[in-house]
Parts: sequence; structure tokens; C-alpha cells
Amino acid sequence: FLLPAGPLFPQPAAAAGATTEVPFDGIPNERWVRVPLKISLPDAWSSRPGQRVKQSKFMLYTDTYGPNYRYTTALPRYVDAETGAVVANSMAVLVQSRAGQESIMDLGPQANIDARAAFGVEADEIMLAETAGATKRTDAGKQTYYQWELVCPGGNRVLLSACISGGGMYVLSVEATPAQWSANAGALNDVLTSFRVPVAAEATTDVSERIYNNASSGGFS
Repeated sequence: FLLPAGPLFPQPAAAAGATTEVPFDGIPNERWVRVPLKISLPDAWSSRPGQRVKQSKFMLYTDTYGPNYRYTTALPRYVDAETGAVVANSMAVLVQSRAGQESIMDLGPQANIDARAAFGVEADEIMLAETAGATKRTDAGKQTYYQWELVCPGGNRVLLSACISGGGMYVLSVEATPAQWSANAGALNDVLTSFRVPVAAEATTDVSERIYNNASSGGFS
């Protein structure tokens, strides 16, 4: 699973605008190269009591190498220390295989991608959402991201940032109610653009060796 690798729950800080990085370990023994990734959250946000990270996986299909999964890591809900209000309905990172592709641009022009259906993001009425904005971003490490802002019929906003690295496609999803968006639009957009996934080449070792970690045995165990 895509497990947080460091401090997960930022605590309120005195300095306005300060942020804390939330790093994630990559997923070992999968079809893509294991890479670290991270987002930054305002220090004024803290997780709700009793909330924990939730990991899940969904089988997309099965082939010669076995099940091909999409993994989802859902962060706990966060509360603004000043208002006591929950800042977003959900924040999650998804990853799945995109073998043979080196960049999100290999999926084609951003305008040709239906972000509502392309990434497996779950949100109420997302398939009926309208696109309020779409941008392309390149970070300091030369990683390119496609980003979207979707508006669902009930008014919820879904922010998406997607990239490809090491044969895997990574997607950050942030969903907010109208009230949450009104109060935190700027901070939520900052979270989206803080998403960092390093550029990595796809592995040259056989897929079976990466999945089953059986390079020495020469076959499935």
C-alpha cells in the first residue's frame, strides 16, 4: 500500500501560512518502480480525533502476471485550528500501472482526457461533473502534471493532479463541499500544486521479478 512515510498529522503552528510535508512510501513489488511522493498541508490543519489513514486496492484486471490493482490511500479528514471546521470531504492518492508511458503527456492532449472517468476517483455524482478548469504544471524536478477542477451537480468541487513516473500513474484527489470550498479554496489549490512525484524511468527487469520478487528463483513461486 501507499503508506505515509513520515509525520502524518500536522499540528497548529504560530506562523501563518506555514506548511508540513506529508511524505509517502511507494508500493513495493508491483508493476511500476517504487518512488516516494509527498504533499504539503497547512500547519493550521490537524486530523480529526480517531481518524486514520485508510488503504484499499481495486483489481482492474488479471493477466499473465496476476491481478493488476489500483491502490488508494485516503488521508484522514482535517480540521482548521482557527475555525474548528473540516477543511475537505476527502484527500486521497491513487496509483495504478501505465506500462510503456514515461509522462502524463503520453496519454495525449489534456483536452481529450475525461478526468471524471479516467482515474477511478470516487466522488458523489462525479460522472455528471462539469470541468471548471484544466491546467498543466511542471515542477522543479521536471515532472509534468495534468490538473483539473471539477464541479459536481450538488456543488462539490473535485481537484485532481495526475502524473506518470516509473511505469505508474499517480493521482491526487481532493473533494470539498461548497462550504469547505468557500472557506479553503486557496489552501486546497495549494495542496494540489504541492503534489510531488519524482521522475523515474520504468524498470528494465522482468515484470514477474518485480511483482513476485523472485529474481533468484527464475520463476513463479
